[in-house]
Amino acid sequence: MDFNRNKQNDNKTGIAWDNLYQRLENDGLLQDNDTKLSIRRTNYRRLYVAAVFAACIISGLYLMNKNNALQKDMLVLYNEANAPVLATMLEDGSIVYLSQQTSLKYPSHFDENKREVTLQGDAFFDISKQAERPFFIETEAAKIEVKGTSFSIKSKDNSSFLLSVREGEVMVTRKSNMQGVAVKTGEAVLFDTDQIQLIKNSTAFDDYFRRIHFKDEHLKNVASIINMHSGAIKLKVEPDIETRSLTLTLPEKINAPGIAEVICLALELQHFRQDNVIYISGKK
Repeated sequence: MDFNRNKQNDNKTGIAWDNLYQRLENDGLLQDNDTKLSIRRTNYRRLYVAAVFAACIISGLYLMNKNNALQKDMLVLYNEANAPVLATMLEDGSIVYLSQQTSLKYPSHFDENKREVTLQGDAFFDISKQAERPFFIETEAAKIEVKGTSFSIKSKDNSSFLLSVREGEVMVTRKSNMQGVAVKTGEAVLFDTDQIQLIKNSTAFDDYFRRIHFKDEHLKNVASIINMHSGAIKLKVEPDIETRSLTLTLPEKINAPGIAEVICLALELQHFRQDNVIYISGKK
């Protein structure tokens, strides 16, 4: 429709030039100016074509920059060899614990109707429950769909896969033959060369929480994860310092008061305890 409108406008402009040309010729004023008018009309058409061409280039650059922005939005978290479990909280509140030599690719912001990540290696997932927005995990061997549960995945390559559910239900689909199975609390699914085996879970989930490491993690997320594994005493971070970044390795036995002391020393903060809550805030 825009093209037709532009074509109509171009035709109207041409008619206007023809009318002007006819008036000049009738008045005897044309003489050598006819060449100038012809050139002017030709230049106008050239400018029009050039403008359309420039618009196409600008549109192409916009789309290319938009695609690049989407690609840059993807983050990759990798845990080194011989390292403690690396914990991170995703923007939806889900928590992932990565064992050594494990990588997780994920967006800084999930889509409105789904959450998708890619895993290579060994990890434990504690997925935030959002029934209207399922969570998908892709490995080399399988596609996993969950809506809110906790489970571990061991998937080094296309031939090695074990998923164990601690709580809830997980739908696992083998990519090689699209065979699917629902795995529930206390169960595990194992891939062999021919089929999917549903077995009783024997994974020691506590191994993922024995010694937790944080790398450039927001202070609010660190406190939330610590509270999941500490005793009755909890940490609470004041809103104005929630996004402060922290790199920290927790001891095997998590002691909330001792950890609060370390955090405050590292980030030059202050804390005080009221009943079973330790409040962490900026210095005044």
